[in-house]
Amino acid sequence: MASRREMNRRYAQAVICELQRLGYSGEHATDVFFRHYRDMKRTFGLEPNVHDFAMLIDEFERAMNRKYNPNDPNSIYVGHLRDRLKRKK
Repeated sequence: MASRREMNRRYAQAVICELQRLGYSGEHATDVFFRHYRDMKRTFGLEPNVHDFAMLIDEFERAMNRKYNPNDPNSIYVGHLRDRLKRKK
């Protein structure tokens, strides 16, 4: 039987492969995965199957990169917060 670390590694590799199927390039899929992995794992654990986990990561990535549209009632302006984060870095 594989160790927990080995199972997590295989799960991560499978999610990265699934992100590649969704259209991300190899290196970009890895970057996107590691950008969201820790928060997603804390929130959802490793309970979702690989495809669902990759879809959640894709949804978060698209939401982060979406431009603010004042005519869209589902958009919330957070530009002032983004600027504050950039200044701290």
